Amino acid sequence: MRIAAAFIALLPMVSFGQAKQPPEPTPRWPDGKVNLGSVPGKKGYWEVRPGLGGFPRANDVPFQPWAKAVYEYRTATFSQDSPLVDCKAAPGPAFLNAPGFEIVDVPELKSIFILNMAGPHSWRVIYMDGRMHPQGEDVRPTYLGHSIGHWEGDTLVIDSVGFNEKMWAVGAFPNTSQLHLVERISRPNLKTLSYEVTVDDPGAYTKSWSGKWTITETTASKWIADGEMFEYICEDAGR
Repeated sequence: MRIAAAFIALLPMVSFGQAKQPPEPTPRWPDGKVNLGSVPGKKGYWEVRPGLGGFPRANDVPFQPWAKAVYEYRTATFSQDSPLVDCKAAPGPAFLNAPGFEIVDVPELKSIFILNMAGPHSWRVIYMDGRMHPQGEDVRPTYLGHSIGHWEGDTLVIDSVGFNEKMWAVGAFPNTSQLHLVERISRPNLKTLSYEVTVDDPGAYTKSWSGKWTITETTASKWIADGEMFEYICEDAGR
């Protein structure tokens, strides 16, 4: 019995085949700040596969009546009227769409750029220089809005306003020009990216709501090590 007990105690120490390697650490800049994209010797991009998900069921979203009706129409028609179909840009979660994206931190410009391959193959600029959002008549509503960012520990926080009402920010969920998005992006290790967004739009919802997803080595979406962004042509449907 003592021999059997000793053997059982040793089982966790016995390696059956190749031991699982610990995840590669989060890449950082010389000052210790997290780099959400490529670094020398560790280049790549974030590949997105359909079905990334992470958003609540419609029954859990605090719609205003008109917004719920619009959402139901869009889903019933398979989002055929989505601006993405016509190669129009989209902010927030809809920007991080298949087939993928890259995050490029440019410290000398005090800006972070997010580049995508979907839709119009566009880019977002996140201003990291401490500026505020434009106010009043200085606001120019656009598809991607105006985004400012800051770091909370190892998490990049992106605050965006100034959207037009032509874009769809979160799938088939409607939004108005009052939309305010707060996105939080972190990278616990080299091949893991966590994303969370809070949607605050008093024109369409009775209160704010949120969604989140994570890309890991085991999800369909992945960090493509040594990969490069490739050409993706979105043909205008002519509408």
